[in-house]
Amino acid sequence: MPDLITSYMGLKLSNPIIVGSCDLTGSVSGILRCEEAGAGAVVLKSIFEEQFMLKEDILAKNVSLHPEAVDYLRKGGLLEYAPQKMCQMIIEAKKKTKIPIIASINCQSIKLWPSFAKQIQEAGADGLELNIYFLPLELKTPGSKYEESYVKILREIKNTVNIPIAVKLTAQITSVPYLAHKLTESGCDAIVLFNWFLEPDINIKNLKTRNILGKGNFNQSLRWVALLADRIDCDLASSGGLKNGKDLIKQVLAGASAAQACTLFYQKGLKVIKDVLAELVAWMKEHHYKAIEDFRGELSFKTQELSFKDMGEADVYFRAQYLKAYKKFNVI
Repeated sequence: MPDLITSYMGLKLSNPIIVGSCDLTGSVSGILRCEEAGAGAVVLKSIFEEQFMLKEDILAKNVSLHPEAVDYLRKGGLLEYAPQKMCQMIIEAKKKTKIPIIASINCQSIKLWPSFAKQIQEAGADGLELNIYFLPLELKTPGSKYEESYVKILREIKNTVNIPIAVKLTAQITSVPYLAHKLTESGCDAIVLFNWFLEPDINIKNLKTRNILGKGNFNQSLRWVALLADRIDCDLASSGGLKNGKDLIKQVLAGASAAQACTLFYQKGLKVIKDVLAELVAWMKEHHYKAIEDFRGELSFKTQELSFKDMGEADVYFRAQYLKAYKKFNVI
């Protein structure tokens, strides 16, 4: 029987499948269902700063407070204690489950991140995923300023806690390799590629804007996992578009230590985890691999560039080869 154990952000996982941040991981019972279904780890449903801003507004409307007190709460006085529900869930879950529990936090106020992280560590979380995103809206602010915020947040948290930290990036970054490298230099234990958001849409009947669910792009994750694998000194996890065991195999071949999924489990139920793992095991047996590390990164950009430098095998990961690829298949 092939060994499916993998190491991700310093944590030992029984297999590479992680149930990503979603409603399925938003309760102790949900975490236990994920473990029973065979998940290697879970990322808890993210907590967002905006959630607590809303609660403060409700508080201000229903409780008689001095305006200065309300202002204090909005600036962080209450927010620093915001993750209480998540922390209690972590405490309860750690008593009942053996799989790694990775918390996830999403804030806009940089000063709040270390406080959130400290509370989560004290609750017993095995790791922490930073769900960072700054919309580059200002006309006079260069992209480098936004990306510097990622590094600053990570450094402040690394100075506060000692549990492993992963950073979940968005694909909308000027240079994914550069930022990933800077994060690794600052102590990042893993990079997750990528974060997928709600997308904007316009209803042309009633002339209103609306949000629609975004979709993960499997091939985009695959490209950047392959381009970063073994070139930066931290683990990689893919996120988005995983549909079956073949997709999991592809991500590991590209260099991923683990793969996060959510939509697949909503569509087919958590029971599909066993099917994905069975497909992985069958493929490993067929190719005579005894462990995940025997083939992880075998088709990464770095490995292919070193192994097939004159054959152009690694060219497939470059968008610049667009026309070349079409000529190869006689499309143009």
